[in-house]
Order: sequence, then C-alpha cells, then structure tokens
Amino acid sequence: MELRSLFAVLIRRWWLIAVPALVALALSLPMLGQALRPTPLQRVTLRFTAGQPPQPDSAQTFEESSYISWLGSEYAIINLAAWLRTESFAREVVALLNAAEQTADSETVRAMIASDSVRSIMTLYLTAADPDLLRAVAEAAIQVLAQKSDAYFPQLSGQPARIVPLDAVEVLPLPTPITERLAPLLRVLIGVLGGVGLAFLAEYLDPTLRTRRELEALDLPILAEIPRS
Repeated sequence: MELRSLFAVLIRRWWLIAVPALVALALSLPMLGQALRPTPLQRVTLRFTAGQPPQPDSAQTFEESSYISWLGSEYAIINLAAWLRTESFAREVVALLNAAEQTADSETVRAMIASDSVRSIMTLYLTAADPDLLRAVAEAAIQVLAQKSDAYFPQLSGQPARIVPLDAVEVLPLPTPITERLAPLLRVLIGVLGGVGLAFLAEYLDPTLRTRRELEALDLPILAEIPRS
C-alpha cells in the first residue's frame, strides 16, 4: 500500500483515532496538574556495616577467625536489610518518634523505606516530601538498628549486632522522574496509536471498494466512472 493510500485511510477513519485519544486525555487530566507541578521529594541515603566480634576460640587460626567474622557480617547485612522493610521495624521507628513527641504512623514510615545490600554494606533509602520528618525517621532508624536487632534475630543470642553508619544524615532533593512528567503525554500517545490500529483494522475488514485502482486489482471491468465534481 502506498503512503498516499495510508494517509487516505487515516483521513477517512479519523474518528476512530480521535475517540481513544480523547478518552486517554480525559483519563490523564487528573495527572496533568501533578505532572506540571510535581511534589518535590527529598531523600536520605545511609550506608551501614554490621557484624559481631568473633568469639575467642583457641582452636581457630587467625585466618579462620577472620573469615568467619566477614561471613557473619554478610549474613547480618542481608537479614538486617530485609528487616528494614518490615512492619516491625516501622513500628519501632514510630515508637521512638512518638517518644520524641513527633507524630507518625507505621504505614507512612514503611512507605518511606527502601533498602539494599551488597556484600557487607547495607544501604537504607528514605524518601518523603517533608524534610523534617525525613531527618527524624533517619535518626530513629539508626537508633533502632543499633538497639533492637537482638529482639528480632535470635541468632544474635541476645547481643545486639554492632551496626556502624558510614554516612551522616543529609537530606537532599530528589529529581522528579521523567516518566512521571511524561505520563499524561504517554497515555495520549498510546491512545493515538491504538486509534491508528483500529482505523487500519476497520479498513481491512471493510468490503467497500472506493477507487478505480481497487477494482483493477480484482480484474473487474470498469463500465463508467463518476467524477467527484
């Protein structure tokens, strides 16, 4: 099919393209204000090391003791990073915040938290719009990690893990993701592309013959032709 024929199909079926695009635009209107003026978010990133001092054992060589210590640190980091994302950790943070006369709930705190671990380094990510709340939650999280780990990990035998923060609490602005800003436009674009697909599907299923060329392609004799004007 020639480019001219494709363009003719789009002109003839324009309403099939317009309807999905308008529906997508209507659904995107609530997001438009947020995309034009997104809520500025802040982030705190904290890295930690963790472990327990090796127990003295005369049967172990220095190399064995050192290896066990590093291996235990990796296991501690993996489990602590998973604990950060739990409801119990959020409750412990909220308890400290409430004790400091700061209002927060566990669902809000838990939504702020993300974590990761690589070898013996654990990273805590906190994201929120309120920088004061963000700083308070970060400081409370450091205290909970240092003081409450033995209550949730029986492997520690009642001794809290030694957790060392490698970063100071610093609240930094978080750039708005480009996908959030372009989300309304992408929805409308998907609507337009869907409409184009509908237009060509309707054209493919339509048995109507409209041009001399379509008749000639079917080897049908042309008796007469009515001009447009």
